[in-house]
Amino acid sequence: MKLSIITDLFTECRWWLLFWMFLAFLLGWLLKWFFSKDTDDCCNELEALKKKYKDLDTKYNQLLHKKTSKRIQTVPNTGNALGSKKQKAKSKTKQPSKKAVVTSPYTKLKKDNLQIIEGIGPKMDEVLKKHGIKTWSDLAGQTPSELRLLLDNENPKRYRIIDPTTWSDQAQLAVDGKWRELIALQKDLDTGKTNTVGGTDSKLEKMMQRMGLLKKWRQDDLKAIEGIGPKIAGLLKEQGITSWKALSQASVDTLKEVLHKAGPRFKLADPNTWPKQAQLADEGKWEELQEYQDFLNGGK
Repeated sequence: MKLSIITDLFTECRWWLLFWMFLAFLLGWLLKWFFSKDTDDCCNELEALKKKYKDLDTKYNQLLHKKTSKRIQTVPNTGNALGSKKQKAKSKTKQPSKKAVVTSPYTKLKKDNLQIIEGIGPKMDEVLKKHGIKTWSDLAGQTPSELRLLLDNENPKRYRIIDPTTWSDQAQLAVDGKWRELIALQKDLDTGKTNTVGGTDSKLEKMMQRMGLLKKWRQDDLKAIEGIGPKIAGLLKEQGITSWKALSQASVDTLKEVLHKAGPRFKLADPNTWPKQAQLADEGKWEELQEYQDFLNGGK
């Protein structure tokens, strides 16, 4: 009886309908699997193309930057007249003129040269350096009493007459580069002592002249003036201008008149700076005169 019930149920449900439903389900599943796989492949391929595009874009920008940089570097050498003129004009504005660059002759002095100090000779230079005083700064850091004690301990009899009172002050002026003040101080000293006799020569100035760093002229030698040679010096002396003081007091118009009367061979001479130079020479300001002359070109 049970078997007949199952047979009837199968007959009534039409088993072939169930079969086609199963096939439809299987076909749907296969289609879904196929298209899902194709979509994943497309996504993967799209990501790969995006990455490749990004790499190519980066490489393009790098090459473009490299090419632009190279072009900028080679522009000055392309022979472009306008660019060349601009570059020259720019360099002229940035570079100082040769006249503006003046090197003081005192820069050639070594800082361990203690003998520029009035009162210090070769032997005293050795004594000070033996006790650790090797530079101007070292000497400037000493007090007169400390220097006195050092000399007494070294040889009280031999160095008793040496007075180091002004050594520290002189050394400090050298450290500060105040050469004019140092020369003026030394001219008021007598071998470094404070009891001045007035008008003595400056040891530093004499040393610079021996080293060829400062010019030395005979008193009232007009050729010390930049722009004045033997011929012009003779012309000026014929007009009564025989000294530095007289030249410093002469007007530029007077000097031009002297040159004009002497003929065309002197027309290129320019006396505008001669009185000022002569005043510096008359006052013995040789370092200041030399600095001023370094700015000049034939006295102009």
